[in-house]
Amino acid sequence: MNILLVEPYYTGSHKSWAQGYQSFSNHNVQI
Repeated sequence: MNILLVEPYYTGSHKSWAQGYQSFSNHNVQI
């Protein structure tokens, strides 16, 4: 499954969460 994660506040904890989700997900996640 392809997932496009649009994050308007890509700093701090938001950035950490998005990168963690991307690295641990079994799906193709683009930030």
